[in-house]
Amino acid sequence: DPQKMPYLKEEPYFGMGKMAVSWHHDENLVDRSAVAVYSYSCEGPEEESEDDSHLEGRDPDIWHVGFKISWDIETPGLAIPLHQGDCYFMLDDLNATHQHCVLAGSQPRFSSTHRVAECSTGTLDYILQRCQLALQNVRDDVENDDVSLKSFEPAVLKQGEEIHNEVEFEWLRQFWFQGNRYRKCTDWWCQPMAQLEALWKKMEAVTNAVLHEVKREGLPVEQRNEILTAILASLTARQNLRREWHARVDIEGWKKEAKILCFLQEAIEIKKET
Repeated sequence: DPQKMPYLKEEPYFGMGKMAVSWHHDENLVDRSAVAVYSYSCEGPEEESEDDSHLEGRDPDIWHVGFKISWDIETPGLAIPLHQGDCYFMLDDLNATHQHCVLAGSQPRFSSTHRVAECSTGTLDYILQRCQLALQNVRDDVENDDVSLKSFEPAVLKQGEEIHNEVEFEWLRQFWFQGNRYRKCTDWWCQPMAQLEALWKKMEAVTNAVLHEVKREGLPVEQRNEILTAILASLTARQNLRREWHARVDIEGWKKEAKILCFLQEAIEIKKET
């Protein structure tokens, strides 16, 4: 119900009005498979919105689906009205070549989206196996909470940091940004997410251990450079994505980010020096 959602943001590129869902692709789908969406909006009073004047080309009282070419803000976007009971389909490679958004009308709406999922990735079993792979490099025989790594082989460290990013940005942040509101329907995901968060925290400790190793006196310059070259792309992506998420929403539970960003900045400076 848009009347209960005053925090909806304006569409940033084409002046299309308030967005209920921002620009995105549907992910983890079978290649070129169709996506079908059923939309039902409640009937409202027959009156014009105060916003009519500045939203040229679209009635702000009516829900719309917007389309644009992926990563292109020069070519004009397209807003298609969604009337009560409408169904629309994204066929062939449309979802791959274009992004879409949902533009809010004035009345409550519900919808259902039907996709053909690619199940080799994007499942809970998949990401738990990825976490296990990333943490295989952690010694199990350490008595305290310190993390000790079996290997500082660049390829092993690179893989671990890539999985670290995948867990954080494709799972944890997505859940706490979107999925938390579904707890009133089911709390099934709370336990798996708590498990993933515990694994993520261990990966944070791994990152710290790697950066401490990089700063260790006596480490050969060539080995330091190899380690930094292997992990720097993942750490830079993590820094940028965390800043983007901070700009979107302040999520409780991610208070240690500033410390991690400091570690990253140190790593970048060390790389410059060597």
